[in-house]
Amino acid sequence: MMKSRILTFVLLGLMVGACSRLEEPTVSWQLAVVRGDIEQVERHIHWETDINIPFPNGRYPLHEAAAKGRVIMLKLLLENDAQLDVEDTEGRTPLELAVLNGRTQAASVLLRANAQLDASKVLLVAARKNVEDRDVVRFLKEQGADFEVADEQGNTPLMLAVSQKNHRLTHHLVEQGADVNATNQVGKTPLALAEEVGATELVLFLQRNGGVRSQATGQ
Repeated sequence: MMKSRILTFVLLGLMVGACSRLEEPTVSWQLAVVRGDIEQVERHIHWETDINIPFPNGRYPLHEAAAKGRVIMLKLLLENDAQLDVEDTEGRTPLELAVLNGRTQAASVLLRANAQLDASKVLLVAARKNVEDRDVVRFLKEQGADFEVADEQGNTPLMLAVSQKNHRLTHHLVEQGADVNATNQVGKTPLALAEEVGATELVLFLQRNGGVRSQATGQ
């Protein structure tokens, strides 16, 4: 009787173990991540695929999940020790990619995991890349971004937005308190830049918000 019970427990244990063991993945690790296939991602993790090896495009799995706003996958990767602040070939971290792609929910997940963020730097990059999303501007402001951060030529995010005729970003930056009369290294204000590129609507918008052509003359 005792041997029978022991045998029964052993068999049950084997059955439970077999049921809890995931099948091998049927697609590549990169394809599973790019597709957002959680089941296949879990299989790869279970079968000990190295999740901290970059893909051929220079991005890591965390970059792909962050850029596409895949929160569940982000959490799964983080729970399994994905590198948090790893940089891709362009020097972008997963958190920076999440922000630049307007994935603020994913960005919040990464922040809670203690990812590092230079909000001012990312705001400048967002302006260079013609980002238009209001939520991105608000998010970066909440994270302490300096709206008067400037590039090598002294151009602020507002100046970059105006120079590229990015109406939406210009409006969002002004609404969030960007200085409409800051000057770059050659003394040009956002209004002067708007006139230079022939952005008539932006000229009127900046004038309505106190913009001047020159700090020297106030006109």
